[in-house]
Amino acid sequence: MNYFTHLLAACCLLFSVAEAVSASPKAEGQEKNAEASSAGQNGALGDEYQKLLEMVKSKRAPVQEVSGELDIAGRPGIGPKDAAVILVEFGDFECPYCRRHLTGAAQEIREKLVSSGRLRYVFLDYPIESKHPLAAKAAAAARCAEEQGKYWEMRNTLYTNQKALHEAFLESHAESAGLDKGLFSKCLSSGRYDAAIRQDQVVGSSLGIKGTPTFFLGVNHGDRISIEKKIMGAQPFAVFEREILQLASSAERQISMGGDVSR
Repeated sequence: MNYFTHLLAACCLLFSVAEAVSASPKAEGQEKNAEASSAGQNGALGDEYQKLLEMVKSKRAPVQEVSGELDIAGRPGIGPKDAAVILVEFGDFECPYCRRHLTGAAQEIREKLVSSGRLRYVFLDYPIESKHPLAAKAAAAARCAEEQGKYWEMRNTLYTNQKALHEAFLESHAESAGLDKGLFSKCLSSGRYDAAIRQDQVVGSSLGIKGTPTFFLGVNHGDRISIEKKIMGAQPFAVFEREILQLASSAERQISMGGDVSR
């Protein structure tokens, strides 16, 4: 009975540490102190405590190993379709962290990894409409821009003008992105991408997405990828570069040995 009382106390302490870390990214030193204190006070329960701690850390890690398949047929993207690996981004046009990613790591991903032919970068929409009521229409606007070969340009324009995403401004944004306004307006008013955007939301929810941006990195199999990694949040370019190059090297090595990653 005494054992379970101590285990419960260790669990309570662990969750208190996890909440403190979540509340403040600067609490890392405090977390370490709490871990050391707990280890000293609960030596007999050290193994259980460490297991619980590792569970919390794994859930909070920005990069996680995952498995599964993701259908990317018909989704907008940039880069060679026969690249060995594909990075899939689930984004929300009103999300400030998505904007941070676009103006930071995304540009380097395009310039250094997509342009070199080692990566294809694909985009799926995950508008969190309870918080961002304009995001779904902005996503439709970007899809309409893709019809004119201007998805990336419209994407940049929408994120740059994130405070002006009301439908009244979208035609002006389309013009700034170099689109034919007449064709764009006809596409947007048709609502023909609404169902596709809702389907992306369903897919994202099935993959356990809790926020944006969320990324999945996997091996190219044509219209689908076999997922290897999940990357959460607007991480620095170095994080993406490390994971992408590691997987690309493995996939390319498989190809050179006669394997086929695009089945």
